[in-house]
Amino acid sequence: MKTINKIIASTFAIGLLTASFGSTAIAADYPSKTITFVVPFGAGGGTDRWGRIMSAAGYDVWGHGWRVRNVPGASGIKGWKWMLDRPADGYTLIQASPTPILALAREDKPIIDSAKDIKVCALVGFFRPNMIVHNTPKYSNFKEFIAYAKKNPRKVTVGGSGSNLLGMATVFNQMGVKVTYVSYPGSGKAVADFLGKHVQALATADEILINLAPQKGKVLFTSSNKAHPKGYEKAVGGKVLQPKDLGLKDSFEALRYIGVHPKTPDSICQIISDKLGETLKFKPVAKLLQKIKIDPVFVPMKEAQKEYQIMVRNTRSATKLLAKAK
Repeated sequence: MKTINKIIASTFAIGLLTASFGSTAIAADYPSKTITFVVPFGAGGGTDRWGRIMSAAGYDVWGHGWRVRNVPGASGIKGWKWMLDRPADGYTLIQASPTPILALAREDKPIIDSAKDIKVCALVGFFRPNMIVHNTPKYSNFKEFIAYAKKNPRKVTVGGSGSNLLGMATVFNQMGVKVTYVSYPGSGKAVADFLGKHVQALATADEILINLAPQKGKVLFTSSNKAHPKGYEKAVGGKVLQPKDLGLKDSFEALRYIGVHPKTPDSICQIISDKLGETLKFKPVAKLLQKIKIDPVFVPMKEAQKEYQIMVRNTRSATKLLAKAK
């Protein structure tokens, strides 16, 4: 019996060593071909801009090109599923936000487990949900807007992706304001409907607002207490109120995470993490991000995975927030 146990233990140990050497060998060759960067939202949104800007570092940092692929639908879930259908070899990356996590949390039988069906390799930043309204005599500032919204409950329509709407709900719920949320699978269509005046307000990220305010509307507030990017308030036309300015306890900002198929070897995910850190420091990328007022915040693999799991738990617990604020 002891002999059999020794044989089993030896066989198991050899198996572990073989798997380890196999993973190391694969990682040694990574990357050796084009990287596909999945944007699970439509073209023109904040995530799409990130992907296209970072792709400028493809050959210089990664040694191979980046192919940005938009797979929009179902608030980011379709693109996530598309990534899961690809091989677990590290050549298909996905960047997203809490939007698909929020959408999955609303499902009775979600097709994806947001806590398990991705291996996060890094965080590259976060975005602040902001609200911009049309230039209108009905309300020219935050105080007037709140008074109008309270006088006309649920008549104000606020468009945006799930993550951005969650930020708005964080503020409105604390102030007892009831609005009607119009959810979009990504920022591109939401912006188009705002410009077409199909919604009265738009919830979106800093890098989108730079191209809208102050000509197309007035930015009233953000749900985040994190410092504004340098020159941001001047660029959008003035002071952008934060929850701390309004005496509110809760705030919200959304993490931008980049991950791969959950079965991808850790050794490859670590290389991806390191390469992403180099990408954000690559001068052409850094310059373009600065131009659209983005402050990248790089968090490497191990820390990123911990922060991601915290975000999943917090987002799941907040799924009722939007309903309460309607």
